[in-house]
Amino acid sequence: MEILVSTLILALVMTGLANIFVAGKKYILHSRARMTGGELAKFFLEPLQMDVRQDEWDNLSANNCLRNGRGCPTPQIIDAITHTPTYTRTPNSPITIINKVKVDIKWPAD
Repeated sequence: MEILVSTLILALVMTGLANIFVAGKKYILHSRARMTGGELAKFFLEPLQMDVRQDEWDNLSANNCLRNGRGCPTPQIIDAITHTPTYTRTPNSPITIINKVKVDIKWPAD
């Protein structure tokens, strides 16, 4: 009888530990995808510093590209996950003449 009780307790403890490892793995995968998205955002924004002038941001087309053909974001596939970028331009305010550009990286949720 004692062996059955101890086996049951061991099984409950092992089940709890297994659930902790599964939750930890999901958290790590999500964090890795966020870090990849951050690096991709940097990858998409850095070329724009040299290629796009401030006055060209008013010419964003419907497909999120500049009409002159520069700055077109294309989805990137890393570790079988498709990361889709989109640019958002904040128009300049009366205080500043600089446009702000934000890139959002989307990927499918698990």
